[in-house]
Amino acid sequence: MIACLECSVRTLPDARARCFPRIGLRIHVQDILLNHGDRGTFAYGATTASGMRVLVVTNLYPPHYHGGYELRCAQVAEALHSAGHTVQVLTSDYGIPPASLRRPERRTEERQGVPVQRCLNQYLYPPQPTGRPWRVRQARRELADARVFARTVKDFRPDIVNWWSMYGLSKLLLPLPHRWGVPDIHWIEHWWMIEDFDLEGENPGAFWSAVWEGRWGPRIARPGFRLIAKEREWRVEREGIPTREFPNQPTHVCFVSEHMRTLYREAGLDFASSEVIHGGVPVDPFYQPVMTRPASDRLRVLYVGQMTPDRGLHTVLEALAHLDVGLRSKLSFTVAGGGQAAYETRVKNQVEELHLTDTVTFLGKIPHRDMPRLYKEHDLLVFPSMRDEGLPLTMVEAMLAGCAVITTGSGGAAEVATVADLPLFPKGDAMALSSLLALMVLHPERRLAIASRGQKAALDDFTFDRMMERWVATLDRVHQGTPAGATPTIP
Repeated sequence: MIACLECSVRTLPDARARCFPRIGLRIHVQDILLNHGDRGTFAYGATTASGMRVLVVTNLYPPHYHGGYELRCAQVAEALHSAGHTVQVLTSDYGIPPASLRRPERRTEERQGVPVQRCLNQYLYPPQPTGRPWRVRQARRELADARVFARTVKDFRPDIVNWWSMYGLSKLLLPLPHRWGVPDIHWIEHWWMIEDFDLEGENPGAFWSAVWEGRWGPRIARPGFRLIAKEREWRVEREGIPTREFPNQPTHVCFVSEHMRTLYREAGLDFASSEVIHGGVPVDPFYQPVMTRPASDRLRVLYVGQMTPDRGLHTVLEALAHLDVGLRSKLSFTVAGGGQAAYETRVKNQVEELHLTDTVTFLGKIPHRDMPRLYKEHDLLVFPSMRDEGLPLTMVEAMLAGCAVITTGSGGAAEVATVADLPLFPKGDAMALSSLLALMVLHPERRLAIASRGQKAALDDFTFDRMMERWVATLDRVHQGTPAGATPTIP
């Protein structure tokens, strides 16, 4: 088992070596800082003639994604590229068929002009490697990720490292830019850092302490493991990979909503430099003037999003069941999204039990390129989330498309609801939602007023162009804060 860990310290696994064939044996992270080979002097403060060099790191990236966080990441990367900046994306191998993982051409691609390398391990979604010892296997994979990141930084020479969701990725990567003198900036839409990292890396720190202190394997063999692990840890330290301390010192943190920044502050994560930039949506694909429907038409109600208990779809189904049968016959309800198999089975059974089969249609997960059409075919979006939302993409998309939106206002959804003066209902309150739905059926003029207010708010405050104007200014400000010609140093 120790031999496995020793192998990870000396070389990269075969798949990583093929993904980055120039890595070879015993590449030290110090090499990034001291040896640049034929690439010349490495000045982090310098930009190319076309603008900034931005390395985007994210757990998932389209077409392999789960929600709005990953979609917005791709939209931003593509917009930066279109604006003349040099962008590269480093993400996980999630979505690549297992049989293709050893084929480097399946790990590297270009999407809308942006190079995407799918070379990191992810530790959250299935399938995951099996077999013992689990802790050693995990350590090997995370060390490989740190080396892949190091090599990417050496080859790409970014002016800024831009972190998106790191949920399920190795946290060994996070302290490295600060160590190297590379500015880094987070875009936060989720509580992953609270749950997966903690204040000063306590979560990954506990894992690595157990690895190096031999708290794994048969108890009788642990003293021997500790002796060998001590030498292995020394080798990793020489590479410049932190495994004991994880100082959380990003250059800047950008939150998608004030709620998300407050959530982090309440958890003790109050960063020296932070701001709020509300997430925006591209206008052209989604915009449609608010439409007046014939009185004889059914009210077309829509749910969009992942199907998990904390997103509240079951509350909408209960609300529909509370409606008078006559009122219910005047609306239809469409569900667009996928998610947890057990929950999906639960809500589909709920539809049967509540006799809603004539009302409810499940479409499954819809490609994002088809979402504008779907919104435009509906009148009302229900956003019943019970979780700490960042700033929901779906609400703004629906508002641009002329849909009225009603919501719980959970998390950052309240910030959209406040600006647009949207109707709210309490989280999990099916009776209150049922009353709102009845109001929308019986008083179409109120629905139109809600839709008009929402669309105006979306156009005034939540457009993608507005968001990007602020985001690029922030990137430039962070970059300009780096002394010209500055080079990374090693303590």
